[in-house]
Amino acid sequence: MNIRPTRRAFLQGCSGFAAAAAMRGFGITNLLFDPHLAARAASAASPFAPDQPPNARDLLVLIFVRGGLDGLNLVTPFNTSAADRQRYFSTLRPTLSVPAPNSSAARKSADLDGRFALHPDAARGVTGVNVPNGHASDTGGFYELFRRGDLAIVEACGSPDITGSHFDTELYVDLGGKQNQGGWLARYLDAAGEPNDALAVAPQWGIPPSLLSQTGRSAVAVPDPETFGPQWKTREWTAHEDASALVAAQRALLEQMYARGSEFVEQVGRSALQNYDMLRAVLETPYSPSAAYLTADTHVADYGHLGHSLQTVAQLAKASVANPLRVATIDVGGGYDTHDNQGVVDWNGNSRYCRLVTNLANNIKAFCDDMNADPAWRGRFVVVMLSEFGRVLYQNDSGGTDHGAGNILLVAGSAGNIRGGQIYGEWPGLQTLGFNDGLPITTDYRRVLADILTARMGIGAPQINTAIFPGLNYTGGLGIGVAR
Repeated sequence: MNIRPTRRAFLQGCSGFAAAAAMRGFGITNLLFDPHLAARAASAASPFAPDQPPNARDLLVLIFVRGGLDGLNLVTPFNTSAADRQRYFSTLRPTLSVPAPNSSAARKSADLDGRFALHPDAARGVTGVNVPNGHASDTGGFYELFRRGDLAIVEACGSPDITGSHFDTELYVDLGGKQNQGGWLARYLDAAGEPNDALAVAPQWGIPPSLLSQTGRSAVAVPDPETFGPQWKTREWTAHEDASALVAAQRALLEQMYARGSEFVEQVGRSALQNYDMLRAVLETPYSPSAAYLTADTHVADYGHLGHSLQTVAQLAKASVANPLRVATIDVGGGYDTHDNQGVVDWNGNSRYCRLVTNLANNIKAFCDDMNADPAWRGRFVVVMLSEFGRVLYQNDSGGTDHGAGNILLVAGSAGNIRGGQIYGEWPGLQTLGFNDGLPITTDYRRVLADILTARMGIGAPQINTAIFPGLNYTGGLGIGVAR
């Protein structure tokens, strides 16, 4: 059968593509279009007022360490058993192991619970921890968060859809399962009944698949708060006055495009521009953080991306806006795929791993301190840090570690909204090799996320199993989240 589109349908389709391209130019991306989206968007209308968060649920900040973080050297099993101790220090990683807390090494790990210890650069600023190359952000890192009960560590955590590929496994984690359509963060916002214009931000270039929406949600990329605006790079080749005029002209064209009617694309476009205007007003206001973030190239290998991004999240969260921030997600790079020359604890030689660990620990601690400085936000945010997989248990001939399986997952909060100061999960030991010769996975990462969503975000177990993580068969978490 030969189907010929009408002129109106053809023009609507063209305008839809134009609208999508224009929104991408403004940093508003990751909409998934199909013929049924308008109906889905209407059915996902929110029963909540847009000004409820953070009162109704916690702000969720997802930090995805892409590349495969070596969690075994960040949280070391120095005393989980005599067999593990011998395997870790002598057999698996004879030159790549982090010295035990009770060793005579100048730089050694910091004991957490008598079984596991933290890499010293995850505890910078703690009394007794040797800290070369000091920085103002050295305020205890993960160790201090753990000590005060604001950090939970899950061991042997991972995705059941793990493969040996970064790209496959990262995507499956973003989607919340191999067979799912759309991102799990977008599905969470749908399940929570948040309005379609609920503010979701990725403070970076590009929005990850976890925010890919099937119901018309828009998400905003904020690569640089100081030059927030259309991403056609006008500022790179025009004077400031000319760039401002060009942005105004671009905006006027978009407004005309989206004001023509009430079609789905036009509705999404209008709400997306409203969020853009709101963010621009916030980001043009100077912000003085209440904690020192780490962005110095001498200490980190990601050009300060994570520190800047977390500071942007704090600024947006604490701004008095009618549409407050619900979700933020940050992709962390900078060399976590440590196949060779990984390094251990040496800042004077191969400082690669030291810089990777310091970047995570100091900046997540700074974000927590920055948010806690505002009494309205204490106990109303949760940070989840995960990676697509861990590394192989044993070092390779290049002084690195290859793609493995199970890994650590970290959950940070404050003021008793999580049960921190504990190490969760079933430790499988180091005697048995898991997938790809990595640590066997004993806890599905989605179970930890479901724990947080049900305890802190008002999500029910049926919504977890049917909407957010279909097929998970979730019945209960690890008890990390404290129920509201």
